[in-house]
Amino acid sequence: MKTFNKFLIVFVTVLFIGGVYSYSSTGVNSGPFVKVAQGSSLESSASGALASTTTPVVTSTGSVSSDTAFLASLMSLNRIKIDTSIFTNKAFMALVNNSVKIDKVDPGRTNPFSPISTVVVASVTPVAKVVTDPATTITDKSVILNGTINSTSGVTDAYFEYGDTTNLSLTTPLVKPSLVGTFIKNVLGLTPKTDYFFRSCAKINGVATCGDVASFTTK
Repeated sequence: MKTFNKFLIVFVTVLFIGGVYSYSSTGVNSGPFVKVAQGSSLESSASGALASTTTPVVTSTGSVSSDTAFLASLMSLNRIKIDTSIFTNKAFMALVNNSVKIDKVDPGRTNPFSPISTVVVASVTPVAKVVTDPATTITDKSVILNGTINSTSGVTDAYFEYGDTTNLSLTTPLVKPSLVGTFIKNVLGLTPKTDYFFRSCAKINGVATCGDVASFTTK
């Protein structure tokens, strides 16, 4: 019985000493401020009030909360004011536009990445040339005459001159050349088994220009 009483006294003493030590350790490690949420404002353990967003909060480790500083910067934007009186200032009203007109200049090289050569090649517009093409679809009384113009610049109308002699006394009605410069005309009323001569012509810048004379024989 005496042994049990001694053991009980010792156990209660150790339990009391441990409780006192645990309480004193917790009181030493706790600071005046405790963090209530990661990345948010801090709450004082003494007063329980929220920390002001306009003043950076110092933690127990001495660091400044970056999110609180950012919120403080945003709040300071409310104090920014824009002064529009400059637009009514006499000096501003006296400003004039002194822009300089840039004259149009000729473009540079066609291909700026090509090797630079000392020889300058002039750009020459090709002169329109009329070519007499061979006749097609030849029958005893009809034929299709063909012609080509290598450039349609300045070309207004095209036509054919033909006849049974080299005098080419007959002329077909005017036709419009295609976008690629070709033109044709179906000629009727020819004489069977007869040699005919023809050439293609066009009005270029108001001047009649013709190709070489060609021939065909009706069937």
